[in-house]
Amino acid sequence: MNRVAVVILVLSISTQLFVVSPQNDGRLRFSKQNVVYKSNKTGKVDSIPAGELNLAQWRRVCLGHGIKLGTSTGHIYKYDGFRDTDFEKISEFFKVNYKVELSEKDMSVKGWNWGTAKFSGPLLSFDVNDNTAFEIPLSNVSQCATGKNEVTLEFHQNDDTEVSLMEVRFYVPPSQTDERQDPVEAFAQNVLSKADVIQATGDAVCIFKELQCLTPRG
Repeated sequence: MNRVAVVILVLSISTQLFVVSPQNDGRLRFSKQNVVYKSNKTGKVDSIPAGELNLAQWRRVCLGHGIKLGTSTGHIYKYDGFRDTDFEKISEFFKVNYKVELSEKDMSVKGWNWGTAKFSGPLLSFDVNDNTAFEIPLSNVSQCATGKNEVTLEFHQNDDTEVSLMEVRFYVPPSQTDERQDPVEAFAQNVLSKADVIQATGDAVCIFKELQCLTPRG
């Protein structure tokens, strides 16, 4: 779900940093006025005004290191592929030009599938021992279905990639503290409040009423 794999540094001057992807995916530029990323493949442009930046995290990811940027409007942007030696240069640029500290954030690499789901604005993060294992931008969710102690998230297909994540399922244990609220329904409502759900429109071909159905079969 990250936008680009990047490697720094093509050009560095007092007011700008330019970044180019080794796979030629795009170009990322830090300037005093904004942060701009343009995809070479699709031409799509991300433009983040410098005055809206309020979060900058440096994180170890699968493609080296990555930067997570957050804005006062609630938007999250992530760019991957930086080298370890780039941290000081980018950190100093952010401190001088954006007045934002580029903090280091540890990620969970234990591979555990049992943790805590946390909702923060447009993001769902899955944390293991207070370290984030992965994050899901809720705007990428196309459907959210519930079952017994389970929530299934389906995602919009990404036409820019050859392989896309289509579905994730979360097991939600029964609540032992608040019997008045169904934890599965609460989880689903948190997802749906920020999800970009596909709505079906039009007239039904047929409607079955009071139909008995057994799932799974047998």
